Amino acid sequence: MTKLSNHQLFTLMFIFEIGSTTIFALGIGAKQDAWIVILIALIVGLVYMWVYTEIQNKFPAKNYVEIIKLVLGNKLGLIVAIMYVVPFFRHASRNAREFGELIILTLLPETPLIIIVFIFISTSIFIILKGVDTMARLSEIFFYIIIFFMLFIYVFIYISGNVEFKELLPVLGEGIKPVLKELPPVIMFPFGETYVFLMYWNHAIEKNKVRKTGMKVIFFSGLLLCISVVMDICVLGAEYTSIATVPFIEAIKLINIEGVISNIDAIGVVFIFIGGFFKMTIYLNAINNIICIVLKIKNRNISLLLLGAFQLWFVMTFEPNYAYHKWLTNFETTYFMLIYSNVIPLLILFVYWMKRKRIEF
Repeated sequence: MTKLSNHQLFTLMFIFEIGSTTIFALGIGAKQDAWIVILIALIVGLVYMWVYTEIQNKFPAKNYVEIIKLVLGNKLGLIVAIMYVVPFFRHASRNAREFGELIILTLLPETPLIIIVFIFISTSIFIILKGVDTMARLSEIFFYIIIFFMLFIYVFIYISGNVEFKELLPVLGEGIKPVLKELPPVIMFPFGETYVFLMYWNHAIEKNKVRKTGMKVIFFSGLLLCISVVMDICVLGAEYTSIATVPFIEAIKLINIEGVISNIDAIGVVFIFIGGFFKMTIYLNAINNIICIVLKIKNRNISLLLLGAFQLWFVMTFEPNYAYHKWLTNFETTYFMLIYSNVIPLLILFVYWMKRKRIEF
């Protein structure tokens, strides 16, 4: 059986949380107050994590599909479990499209999108076939690489003399309203997405430490994302950050230390790519597990290959262009995700409490 150590779970969740978030300047609709949006969202994310781990703690040996069926009953539970295929698949496909477009924009402008996406999905399937424990061991390696390069990039941006902290002023210059307006999508993306790990926590060796690990991930990843958006604003300014295609890459392009260290934006692309790859792989494996449990499929490899083929077709045909992709992403994170990341988990926890009270009575 797959077993995940506490450290493996932390690194896997941390890379997932960072994932594709560095492509976007989170909360930038609040302009120079975007960092406040992220900090408030971080606090709400900790509440989310408490809810998700509370569900898991009641059924430590079960995954999310099995928990849903136990709490809601076989028939209703089956319907709700199948419903989760939709958001998981959309997230996985969105990541594939984002990183395909990113590679074309930054590194391989002449390469057809379908080739990049095909390689991206094929590599993800290969890792899943090797097992979740293999993916977890990889996350332990890449975790330190990501942390090192993030610090490396931030230090070099500062040394380059492009950082203007006055860009963060005035704090709450337009009041609290813009911050509150930007809050819902930032709460959902990335903090609300951690519900996918309800499909993984049952593999934890130290199940009593799952909540503590999850809380640490939310806290530290939230701080890193906050620092990232602060650097974007201080380097590019709030106005340009809000319209830049990939603000993080634009900030890296400005690094120039005595003409010796410059043009290192490729490092930023690789860093983002690693995060996106892990995020898509985690979603893809969760989808395959749900399908196999619901349909009682024994050969998970065949279902995974078919799922990958369908995802490739979906990514290439569903969205006509990247502008449409960004609009749809904002719409989904604001409205659609609320049902799956908030309403349903709270409903499951409430039903469990009600059933437990009746049994005790």
